[in-house]
Amino acid sequence: MRILLTTEFFLSGQSTHVLDLAIQLQKLGHPTELILTGIHTTLFQSHYGPQLKKAGVVYHNTNNKVRLNQIVRSFQPDIIHSHSSTIFDLTKSIAQQNRVPYVVTCHGLGFSHPKYRASLAGAEQIIAVGPNSAAEIKDRFEEKIVIIPNGVDIERFTPAKKETKLNVYYVGRLDWSKVEPIKKLADAVAQIPNMSLTIVGNWKPPVEAEFMPWQTNIEKLLGRANIVVGCGRTAREALAAGCVVLLMNTRYDGIIDHQLVQEPDFDFSGNQGRFRFKRLLEDLSSLAANRKRIRRLQRFSRAYAVENLSSREMAQKVLAVYVQAVSSLRSKTRINLTGSMGIPRSYKVNRPRF
Repeated sequence: MRILLTTEFFLSGQSTHVLDLAIQLQKLGHPTELILTGIHTTLFQSHYGPQLKKAGVVYHNTNNKVRLNQIVRSFQPDIIHSHSSTIFDLTKSIAQQNRVPYVVTCHGLGFSHPKYRASLAGAEQIIAVGPNSAAEIKDRFEEKIVIIPNGVDIERFTPAKKETKLNVYYVGRLDWSKVEPIKKLADAVAQIPNMSLTIVGNWKPPVEAEFMPWQTNIEKLLGRANIVVGCGRTAREALAAGCVVLLMNTRYDGIIDHQLVQEPDFDFSGNQGRFRFKRLLEDLSSLAANRKRIRRLQRFSRAYAVENLSSREMAQKVLAVYVQAVSSLRSKTRINLTGSMGIPRSYKVNRPRF
């Protein structure tokens, strides 16, 4: 199957997820190309672009509609898969102009907004990264929603020799909504003897902590880290690297353990607010006082990631969605063609109107 992925590229877990998916699909023997309608970091040219080339993934940087159609006609994909909500409509347009089925992935929340309705309605299948993302659009699109959690490369992210010092790493793409939670984290760490905080991100927040700029080879840091605070892809990568993970974004959801992952509404957003921020001090103090618990949680993290978060298995599940999408469009095309030749109108398949 020939696969065309579309996205914008930022320093974010979502963007690196798309690159990982492209590489895994290519490894599985499916020619994959990538359209980047915008690249918002110079690190792409120095690190991420060469990574794609090494894997044999061709990428294009353009948002010009004429050029996009030329790429589609030249590559002749069987499926187009969009990951950035900002270009859902653009993907819908080029897919329908070239009569290629398209799939979208809803990363996060907010897709019940009317501005996404047409592009979601036109998609043959919708991938949601978790139950909360799916629930938001279930009323309109239940029949075409498939939940596939994002995966990580469990061969790249592996445990290494862990640090002897209990340093807490906050890793993530920062914006102002995360500053207050990070301050709460810094306050908690400051109250625990022999524990320190390092923030790894795209800019330094105004808190007392060591700062490291964005790390393109974050697997090295995570491999040796004991405790990581973050959400989304950071949390998944940290689990794979055998870290204790405290799930936090704009709110705090606690330590990822066997109990939390069994909750029916569990996701990696870090925005549910299962606990107040004062729980951070309690959780970190408990960890600092019990190294055996840290080791148990680290073993759980790695085992959970291997069983549930492999990006290779994720890519195989995504491929099954592509097959269904292609089959769905072909069925509609056959029925519509037959209906136009005299079959009663009631047999035609029409797109739902919203």
